Amino acid sequence: MALTLTMPPVQPGQDAVALFEAHRAAIRRQKLTANLLLLGGFLVMLFWSIDVSRFWPESLIAGVPRIFEYFGSVMPTLQWDLLFAGANAEGRFPQGSIGFWYNDFWTYLSLIWETILMAITSTLIATALAVVLSFLAARNLTPAPWVGVVARRFLEFCRGVPEILFALVFVFAVGIGPLAGILAITIHATGALGKLFSEVNENASMRPVDGLTAVGGTWAQRMRYGVLPQVLPNFTSYALWRFEINVRAAAVVGFVGGGGIGQELNHVISFYSDDRVTAVLILVVLTVTLIDLVSERARHALIGKESLK
Repeated sequence: MALTLTMPPVQPGQDAVALFEAHRAAIRRQKLTANLLLLGGFLVMLFWSIDVSRFWPESLIAGVPRIFEYFGSVMPTLQWDLLFAGANAEGRFPQGSIGFWYNDFWTYLSLIWETILMAITSTLIATALAVVLSFLAARNLTPAPWVGVVARRFLEFCRGVPEILFALVFVFAVGIGPLAGILAITIHATGALGKLFSEVNENASMRPVDGLTAVGGTWAQRMRYGVLPQVLPNFTSYALWRFEINVRAAAVVGFVGGGGIGQELNHVISFYSDDRVTAVLILVVLTVTLIDLVSERARHALIGKESLK
């Protein structure tokens, strides 16, 4: 159903004002009908999804207290008189102290650093791949229509499959460790960044490209010198944003053997070391929060500089 109507021409003897008002009323009725249909479809899908997911109030009321019960069960038993007690002659901390709770602190810190390095590596590789693919996928820049279709479908596949599924495949292929996690995150991040980059490219000014075309520049030269300088600040901002996501993804793929702190978290959960679960989770949350804050400031600085141009 179209959302606009063409106003009929005014015939001799007709009141132009009345004809205009009737035309406007018809358009308003048509828009109202379309909005009601969209609202009805939205409500049907909403209640359907609620029914499928069992997202009912009674389920929430029954489940929320159990969340607090779980966190209560995994919290360590700390004693104020032993809270900051040091290690004994055998190098062991007394139970009830922070030292006993974080007995493997340096191991956790090493694994968190490994997770960050996984995110950095996958983000750098994915950004480089996404930059190239984004020029091929952009409708106004692709060298041939079929190339753009293939590039867009490939990017859709990359971002359509979750990282954890890619990680399962690569763990089988290359074994347990960070390499499987890096490969999995890289593929998914390439698809996500490629989509964002191609949309930025489609909004770039074509005047520099036309100028380079007029002087005989190749397709690669037009992209490098005509488009890339325009879109580079947005590319960098999106890459930093994706780095934040990749840090969290690197922690998740560890559950299936992708290395990093996630693998240790899966280990402590599997062996029911409840206090160790909390210790790892706190470090992961603090790390992700710190990276998000730093990355957010960097992205805002880039956006601010770009807005001043």
